[in-house]
Amino acid sequence: MYILKNAVKSITRNKLRNILIGVIVLIISVSACVSLSIREAAEVAKEGTLSNLQVTGTISFNRQKAMEEMKKDTSSSSSSSSSNKTDKSKFDFDILQGSSLKLSDYMKYTKALKSGDSYYYSGAVSLNATGSILPYGTSEDDDDSSSSKSDSSNNGFMQPPGDFGDNNSQSNTPSRQPFQVNQGDFSITGYSSYKAMLSMFGDDGSYKITKGKMFDEESDALECIISNELATYNSLKVGDTIKLSNPEYEKETYKLKIVGIYKNSDSSSEENNRFRMNDPANNIYMNYNALSKIISKSAKANNKTTDSDGNKTSAKLTQNLAFTYTFKSVDNYNAFAKKVYKLGLSDKYSVNSSDLQQYENSLLPLNTLSNTAIWFFLIVLAVGGIILITLNIFNLRERKYEVGVLTAIGMKKAKVALQFVTEIFIVTFIALIIGTSIGAAVSVPVTNTLLSSQIQSSQSTGDSVKENFGFKPDDNNSSSNKPDFGGPMSSMFGQSKAQNYVDSVSSATNLFVIMELILVGLFLTIIASLAALISIMRYEPLKILSNRT
Repeated sequence: MYILKNAVKSITRNKLRNILIGVIVLIISVSACVSLSIREAAEVAKEGTLSNLQVTGTISFNRQKAMEEMKKDTSSSSSSSSSNKTDKSKFDFDILQGSSLKLSDYMKYTKALKSGDSYYYSGAVSLNATGSILPYGTSEDDDDSSSSKSDSSNNGFMQPPGDFGDNNSQSNTPSRQPFQVNQGDFSITGYSSYKAMLSMFGDDGSYKITKGKMFDEESDALECIISNELATYNSLKVGDTIKLSNPEYEKETYKLKIVGIYKNSDSSSEENNRFRMNDPANNIYMNYNALSKIISKSAKANNKTTDSDGNKTSAKLTQNLAFTYTFKSVDNYNAFAKKVYKLGLSDKYSVNSSDLQQYENSLLPLNTLSNTAIWFFLIVLAVGGIILITLNIFNLRERKYEVGVLTAIGMKKAKVALQFVTEIFIVTFIALIIGTSIGAAVSVPVTNTLLSSQIQSSQSTGDSVKENFGFKPDDNNSSSNKPDFGGPMSSMFGQSKAQNYVDSVSSATNLFVIMELILVGLFLTIIASLAALISIMRYEPLKILSNRT
């Protein structure tokens, strides 16, 4: 008790010096509180975002890995040669296009799913107009035979139209990348369930049934829904039947009954009209069972075409299959990514999740801010500790005679040192409480302000990249100032969706941050007292008193 009373009296006697120490500790504690709060807010935001994340995954052919293995085999077989050049003739491009996984293969890997996980899939084929129906964007004056032949002879990129969110990109197509198929007038997409179409016809989707109804998700009846543009252009209504044909074999025809007409508010036929089937107005949707029925019928017919040299090739319809797995949690996704290889998936295939990639990208500004805050905290702590040690060295020199008197009257050096430590601890603790209160009050607005600046910096970098290509930075949705690259090039040069960053936090300082600040206070007390402890233990009281000036 005597030590505590004496420490309090010493603090009041040396107000200016202790106020200076308190101000320094206050600055350190405010900076530490804000820095640690930013770090904690980043962790909380990560966990919160991750817990609410709907994780989807796909299996895709890893062409790069397959090429590396072929190159390795080529190098080993030609090790006797002095040339370092790769033998390009050794690359098997049929294999590099990807061994197409069948629906049965994807279904086999569903055994790796856990409780709460699910899956959905879609297939897409291209069919030609026949009879009275015309694809949107053509007229009766067009030479149908020549235009169809032109479309059929041009191979291009095909993917199931419409969105699965972002899981419907070519990178998620598990077969050949890109899928090569003869282009017809219409893109026919079959979905395994309504869940597969949720991103289009859900609450946030841009598609809406305006007439009729959705097709039955379990039936294999040849029923479909068409766009309102296509219906208006051909005077079609619900209940009508349209007749379509195989682009490679016009005599192979299929009749589809229209059960619904949908509106696509995001439809933009000007952006993607290189092939008529790529126009959103020419997208026709149906149940996958019905589409599978068409594909089976085409395979059973086994029609063939003959070229000018007399060579026969199969004209059967080939689908582009996209299979998506959905996971209850990231842990389930990681477990699935490991287990599928035990179920027989070749290592030439990889399991990917665009959702996790987008999640990581959304956290980039927050992670950068968190890392910066930690470095700032360490620098402030180091500089503050050095200043406190320096102040206490000068303080001890001024109070050297006091130390000599206390030790001369019989007080042990350990108690003298404890008194100095108690003084510093009291000043540090008071400053720490005030600093923590200030830091907790300003941590959220400071974090959100800094995060906003970080996001603007990231977006400015993206705008600079666009400007390098000659595009306007604020032109995200319009293609009027961009060349029409067509196909996958459009998303490469700024026509993809903007990245949604985590742009705010609701809380920063919590109990964990306060515990860390208490440890910071103890650390500062020890650092500041270190010089005093060492010096006091070395002082001789008689020598101090005899050398008094």
